[in-house]
Amino acid sequence: MAGHNFPRAFRLKRRRLIRPLFDRSKGDVGFINVGVVQIRYRIVPRTEVGIAAPLQIGFAPGSRTRTKVGRNRVRRVMREAFRHNQYGLVNLFEKQGDCLTMMVLFRGKEATAGDDIRRDLPEALTQLEQRFTDAA
Repeated sequence: MAGHNFPRAFRLKRRRLIRPLFDRSKGDVGFINVGVVQIRYRIVPRTEVGIAAPLQIGFAPGSRTRTKVGRNRVRRVMREAFRHNQYGLVNLFEKQGDCLTMMVLFRGKEATAGDDIRRDLPEALTQLEQRFTDAA
């Protein structure tokens, strides 16, 4: 992959893929908490996703971000931090026949969001990648 890109195919948009990430009765949903970031993830067969993407990701700014401008800013910072740290996970799942669906949730204060996300999201992605390489 050239540069730091975030293709449209990586955007998690379908309700039928998002809803199971928040369903407490599902046993196949994993969690990683690092600082102000929580990642909820689930491995889904690519046939169920309908797109040949190795992963699909959504970003949720949380209820503490009160304004629309704040929510958009937090989402943009999360997307940017992900773009710069995505390659380990992308390379891992490009080789597999499955798709990683995940939601990145922000649980911090809007005032310190930028620095907190840039500190915690790369660590959370590293832990997630480690979880899959240890399991393999």
